[in-house]
Amino acid sequence: MGTDAAATSKGRRVLRVLAALAVTAALTAAAGGDRVRDHPQGDGIALPAQASFVSGYEHAQVGAEYWVSGPLPDNGTARPLTVLRMRVLRVPDGLEVVRYGTATLRQTGGYLIGVTQGLAVGPARPFAVAPHGRAGAYVWVRVRVTGPVRGTLSGCRFWYRQGVVEYRQDVGCETVVRLGPPLRQA
Repeated sequence: MGTDAAATSKGRRVLRVLAALAVTAALTAAAGGDRVRDHPQGDGIALPAQASFVSGYEHAQVGAEYWVSGPLPDNGTARPLTVLRMRVLRVPDGLEVVRYGTATLRQTGGYLIGVTQGLAVGPARPFAVAPHGRAGAYVWVRVRVTGPVRGTLSGCRFWYRQGVVEYRQDVGCETVVRLGPPLRQA
């Protein structure tokens, strides 16, 4: 009988430890989110003049997916930086983000495209930007049209590293995607 009581007591301790670990994991995940609190506000990312323009596409079709380019970041500092990731802050009704990816300027022929369907965008990965230089790659957002789009895809949050410190920085970006007649394929 002593063995059964000891086993029951040990089983209860194990369950309490597991419950405490589960609660700790849940609280950590809930507090983490996009980890805004863990990253100091940065100001190292500068945007080229054309980034202030609104890009758009007015031929979207419900159910179709499109690649939307994020802004091409410049490094506004005298120290190299590495862009770790970017996320769109506001996704309007009628669009959903499917995934993020990275494409180089070589893949786009050196152009900022805006919105396209036929670009081969790779997985999202970090890329370096030289001091006072322009990035050779940028983040793309794959969106699916789920219905009439009410609003714009806007606000971009970058996470980047300079030295050993990781920063976050919100920058303006805006893309209009609207339903319209499909473009004819040549």
